[in-house]
Amino acid sequence: FLLACQTGWAQQTVFLIRHAEKIVTTDKDPALTEIGTARAQGLIDLFYTPKPNAIITTQFQRTQLTAMPLSEAIEVPITVLEINSDNTDQYPTLLMDQICAQPKGSNILVVGHSNTLPAIVEAWTAEPVKAIADNEYNRIFMVKIHDCKAVGSLDLRY
Repeated sequence: FLLACQTGWAQQTVFLIRHAEKIVTTDKDPALTEIGTARAQGLIDLFYTPKPNAIITTQFQRTQLTAMPLSEAIEVPITVLEINSDNTDQYPTLLMDQICAQPKGSNILVVGHSNTLPAIVEAWTAEPVKAIADNEYNRIFMVKIHDCKAVGSLDLRY
């Protein structure tokens, strides 16, 4: 399905994934486990085609560590879009603004969290999205954007 997304259309394709497996700790900003680190490394193969033109994460190290191997491999810097209790409700709009600033035809990877990604996709598509379970790290949402509006979406596994 990823190969089908590499087109010259004026649409943008956004891939939204949860951060990889994190260390279980009381720390509010945990790093990745060995399995999580391996999953992050696997994103290089998953996103070889289509190569993201932009990578957006939150300020937490688990999202940045998930995106880092791909970012380094394809030489696309990570853009951090902070999420906090003051902007949670506006975050889907803030994220869409970042996406709309990308050139038409771009592929964008967003690395987020289990409690935010379904809400983002729902806000964009006005369709219900199944929650992400605590032990679920293999969901990928693909949303097509045209003129800063979602025109289609898929909820897949990788």
